[in-house]
Amino acid sequence: MSSPFLRALAFSLAFSGTLAVTPSVLASTSDTEAEAAPDLELGQRLHRQCALCHGQYSQGILGGKYPRLAGLPDYYLVKSLTDYRDGVREHAAMTVVGGLRTLSDSDLASLSAYIASIDLDAVHPLDVPTPEGADVENGEEIFQSDCKTCHGRKAEGNKRKESPKLAGQYDGYLFRQIEKFKAGKRMHANDPDDETFVDYSDQDILDIIGFVTTVDDKN
Repeated sequence: MSSPFLRALAFSLAFSGTLAVTPSVLASTSDTEAEAAPDLELGQRLHRQCALCHGQYSQGILGGKYPRLAGLPDYYLVKSLTDYRDGVREHAAMTVVGGLRTLSDSDLASLSAYIASIDLDAVHPLDVPTPEGADVENGEEIFQSDCKTCHGRKAEGNKRKESPKLAGQYDGYLFRQIEKFKAGKRMHANDPDDETFVDYSDQDILDIIGFVTTVDDKN
């Protein structure tokens, strides 16, 4: 008689213990998910520092002294901002004026999500000019042959490769970044030995950028 009773008691205690633990586990999971979700209001507040250079809507400056950030994929923005904060990429204005050194990973996620959410067509339409002398057809041919694997057929970027969207970016900024890649001041495709741009003539690069400026950035 005692044996069935003890077994029933043990089962009851074990089951009641499970019930006691489950809500706590669920609450913990819920809290973690809440912490991981980007806070767009926080992102907007943090963006005030970015706006000092990149503009109120992160539209950048025509000519590309400061690039357009609005609408770039959040995965790329997180990577770039993290690289600046951690010293992988260097730019004094980004780390000091922008205050990146003091931001946490969750801060950067919120900032990136806010910038990615900005619809320039609605708040600050841009007209990105095509550089003079560019052969757009040749640029498209080179791009589709050599660039689309990472940047997408319509220059929309590639999350898996952490490659940025190029469509809608200023030609002057693209020129400067390519020069940095060629000089080894930036790392292309996460490969320090990458020589993608070495075999291109100046005209080829002009043509590629010319093509990119003609692509609809809403893709």
